[in-house]
Amino acid sequence: MNRISNKFYIAAFFTLFAISTAILLIARTAKAPIPAWGGYLDVGIVVLIAFIGFTIHQRNRGMPSYDISQRVAIYLFPLILVSMWLYRNSLDFNILLPGLAWRTFFFLSILPFGLNLSKGKAAK
Repeated sequence: MNRISNKFYIAAFFTLFAISTAILLIARTAKAPIPAWGGYLDVGIVVLIAFIGFTIHQRNRGMPSYDISQRVAIYLFPLILVSMWLYRNSLDFNILLPGLAWRTFFFLSILPFGLNLSKGKAAK
C-alpha cells in the first residue's frame, strides 16, 4: 500500500508540474490575455506542487542517487534553452523566465527523491 501511495505522489507531482508549465507557456504565447481564473488556477497548482514535493522529500529518508537526475538535467536544460530561442519572438521573457526558473529548480531538486521513491530505495 505504501508503494502505491508513493507512485501516486510521484505521478501527481509530475502531472501537476506539466500542467503548470503548460499554463505558463499558454499565458505567455497567447495573443489575448488569459482570464483571471487561469492565474488563480496556476497558483493553486503551484501550492499543490510544493506540498507534494515536500511530501516526496519527507517520505524519502535515504540518500538520493543523482545519476539519472544528472542525465535528465543535462538534456532538459539545453532543451529548454533551445525551445526558448526557437520561440523567442512569441514569448514574453519578463514573465516567462522567473516562472520557468523556479519550476526548473524545483523539478530538479525533487527529481532524485522521486526517483528513489519510485524504485523503492528510500530508507524506512
